[in-house]
Amino acid sequence: MTTTFLQISIGSTDGIARRYRLLRLLLVLVLLTLLGSCSTARLGYANADTLAYWWLDGYVDFRSSQKTKIKQDIAQLLSWHRSTQLPQYVQALTQMQSTLMANPDLVEIEARFRQVEQFSQAALLKALPELTDFVLTMEESQKTYLARKFEKNNDEFRDKYLDLTPEKQAKARFKKVVKQADDWLGSVSRTQEAIIARYLEKHPPNYAQWLEDSIARQRTVLQLLTQIQNEKPSRDAAQAMVQRAILANYEPSEQTAQRTQAEASRVSIQQLMADIIRTSSQEQKAHAHKKLQGWIDDCRYLIARK
Repeated sequence: MTTTFLQISIGSTDGIARRYRLLRLLLVLVLLTLLGSCSTARLGYANADTLAYWWLDGYVDFRSSQKTKIKQDIAQLLSWHRSTQLPQYVQALTQMQSTLMANPDLVEIEARFRQVEQFSQAALLKALPELTDFVLTMEESQKTYLARKFEKNNDEFRDKYLDLTPEKQAKARFKKVVKQADDWLGSVSRTQEAIIARYLEKHPPNYAQWLEDSIARQRTVLQLLTQIQNEKPSRDAAQAMVQRAILANYEPSEQTAQRTQAEASRVSIQQLMADIIRTSSQEQKAHAHKKLQGWIDDCRYLIARK
């Protein structure tokens, strides 16, 4: 499941989309169902087994001895996803349509946030046995490959964002948010542009902090893999370790300052979403409603192709 309403545009994607890395096998498949157009989503989901394998292989460089099982695991997970998750997405997207038209308050928006998180968590936990099997067979060279992939991603992030002046960072961020809001609403008004500008002025992009947080999470993943390789735990013990790593992404930070900052950021994003929706015209809401309906139609089409 992707994010609710404008969350994909407003500011959470740069920080949150990097949270899962190795542990987001099924989340990739989830995203493929909601790419925004019927033809793209349907084509993507029809080839999700190939796309998921390709994406994962780019991180860990599968060995010949691993390929058959990995592909079988992906096929089984896709079957589960199609039969159990897509129907829930239809319900959730239909709820979003109603919420959108009724000008949601912060409580309603938070409920949609939590619903999305529950979907992604369910997908990751369903993949837990498969992830555990792979981790237990992972070679040292594959861990090194993963570490280098992390480094490459970090270098690309630095080149794209950190080399910009603060002024250029803010300008690029504003342009990106407005462009994606346009995609939701058809075209944002000057009032809505002003709302976005005020939000970004109060909450400027902190790319350095986002990168630092991402590197810390990458380090945690690599440490977990090293621990499993060194200790050689039983399958049950290894699965418990991987499960704790997954759930840690959904639990509040133990560091009070970091937790407070994260909660404040979440509330500010939700307030921005509420303000933009509140100032949306009926025409804009109809555009967003139609977009959501396209995703609903995609899901129903894919469910029917069992």
